[in-house]
Amino acid sequence: MVSTPTLLAILGLTTIGCNEYEIIQDPDARAELEDNAVPDIAVNPTEVDFGMLEVGTGAEQTAIITISNEGDGELHILDLLLEDPTAPYDIGTIGSVLVPPGQSTNFSVTYSPETSAVDSTRLHIDSDDPDEQTVPVVLTGEGIAPVIDVDPTDYEFGTLYIGCDNLQPITISNIGNADLSVESFDYNTGSTDLFFDESEDLNGEMPWTVVPGAAVQVWVEYAPIDEYQDVGYLTVNSSDPFTPTVLAQQTGGGELYGENTDVYEQPIEGQTDIMFSMDWSCSMYDNINNVLTNFDVFIETLAKMDADYHVSGVTADNGCVYSGGPTYVDGDYSEEQQKSLFGDMVNMGGYGSNTERLFSVFEAALRNGGEGDASCNSGFYREEATLNLVSVSDEPEQSPNSYNYYVSLFQSLKDDTDDLVMHAIAGDYPSGCGGSGGGADYGAGYYEASLATGGTFLSICATDFGSHLETLAEGSAQALNAFSLSDTPVPQTISIKVDGITTTVGWSYNATDNAVEFESDWVPEGGSTVEINYAVKGGCEG
Repeated sequence: MVSTPTLLAILGLTTIGCNEYEIIQDPDARAELEDNAVPDIAVNPTEVDFGMLEVGTGAEQTAIITISNEGDGELHILDLLLEDPTAPYDIGTIGSVLVPPGQSTNFSVTYSPETSAVDSTRLHIDSDDPDEQTVPVVLTGEGIAPVIDVDPTDYEFGTLYIGCDNLQPITISNIGNADLSVESFDYNTGSTDLFFDESEDLNGEMPWTVVPGAAVQVWVEYAPIDEYQDVGYLTVNSSDPFTPTVLAQQTGGGELYGENTDVYEQPIEGQTDIMFSMDWSCSMYDNINNVLTNFDVFIETLAKMDADYHVSGVTADNGCVYSGGPTYVDGDYSEEQQKSLFGDMVNMGGYGSNTERLFSVFEAALRNGGEGDASCNSGFYREEATLNLVSVSDEPEQSPNSYNYYVSLFQSLKDDTDDLVMHAIAGDYPSGCGGSGGGADYGAGYYEASLATGGTFLSICATDFGSHLETLAEGSAQALNAFSLSDTPVPQTISIKVDGITTTVGWSYNATDNAVEFESDWVPEGGSTVEINYAVKGGCEG
C-alpha cells in the first residue's frame, strides 16, 4: 500500500491548505504510480453443476462465468482452456480480453452430453494477475443415455471339417443408464456357409428394449461345405445416440476330412427271400388265421413293388417247408394259388419241441435250403437276395441260444450283413399286451433281433393284420430306389451320376437310413451304374 504523502507526491499534488490539493506536473512521478498499479482477478462462479441431461433430445445447459478486475491495473485474459479437451463443454466467446480496474466481462459455458457419463473437468482461466495467474472453474454434468456393447466384435471360428458346424453367441448389452432400443440387424456375407439367427422366438419381435445392465443374445452359425475362407458382417442398429451402429465380424474356413465314391450296379429286379415261422401253441390259432386271412395284402404289396420274391412258411421241427408241394411261392403263381399254397405250408402244424423256438426252426430250415441242394427246401434260398425272417408268436423266443447267437448265425450266410433282416409280430415291448385270457407276453428275443437287424416289430394284439402284412412286405422287398452309403456324407456335397450322366433332381438323402433315395419316376433302370460321390463327415467337436 502506498502512503498518502507518497501518493500525493507521485500524483504531483501538494497541500496548500486543509484538504486542498494542487496538481504538480511531474511526468516521472506519474510513471512511478502507473508502474505500481496491478490487476486483481475475481471469477464467479468457480464451480458449476449442470445436473442430469438426456442425450439425443437436443437438450443442453448454459452457464455464464463472470471475470472481474478488483485491482488498480488493467487485467489481460490470456487464455480459456479445458483441462480435458474431449469433455462435452463448449466455451463461448469472451466479452473482452482487456478488463480495466473495477470492470468485468463474461463468457458462456454450454454442456451438451454425448453419451451416458459423468462429465467432470476444470476450465482454466489464464490472466496476467501476478498473484493468480490461473483460476480453475470446476465443471460437472451427467449425460443420460443408453450405451450399446457388442461382444465379440471380432470372432474367428477357426478351421472346421466340412460338414461340421459351430454356433457362436453374440451378446448385446446396455451399459448405459437409460433404456436401449435394438432396432434391427443387417447381416452381409458372400458365403453360403454363415447363417445369422436373431432368435425372435426367444427375444420376441423387434425392436427390443434392453434396460440398463441387461443383455440379449443372437447367434451366428458356421457350417462350411467347401475349403474357401468365409467372412460375415453383422451390423447392429440401436438407439445409442453416440454409437447408433456397431459392426461385428466373423471369419472361418473349411477343411475336407475325406472323400468317398460308392458305385452300384442296379439290379434288374429286387430279389428277396421271405420265410415265416409261426408258434403253433393253442393260444395262437386266431393269430395264425389273421396272418392267412391277410396274406393276399402281403402278396399284392410285393407285386406293386415289382419285387423278385420267394415266400415260404415253416413250422416243423426239421425245418422242412412242405413235403407235398413247392418249397416257396413267387410271382409265377396267381395270387389265389400263392395264398392257398402258403396256407398249406403254415397249416402243417408245429407240434414238436420247437413250437415256441422259432429261431431254431429257421436254423433247421436254412440248413436245408441251399440253392441246388436236394434237401427239402431246395430252391428257396438265393445268395444274391436279401433274406427276411418273420416270426409270429405270443410268447418270448425260447430257443436254446441267445438271440445274438442266431443273429450272427443268419448274418454269416450273407456277404453283406445288411442283407439279413429279422421281423416279428409278437407281444409289445416291454410288458406284453392284451387282457387276461387273450393277451401276449413280451416278445423277448424277437424284439431285440428285429432291432439289431433293422427289422420291423409289430404288435400281435392288433385286431387286423392287414396293415401289418403290408408293412412287412414293404420292409422285406429289396428297395431298388434306395442306395445305402458306405460312410457318413456331408449331405450338401453329394453328387450322383447314372451311367456317367450327372443327375441333380429326383433324389434325396435319408439321414436315418444313411441312403440316397430316388423318387418313383427317377429310379435308375435295371442294369445301370449308379455312382455316388460325397465328402465324408469328419469328427466334429462339441
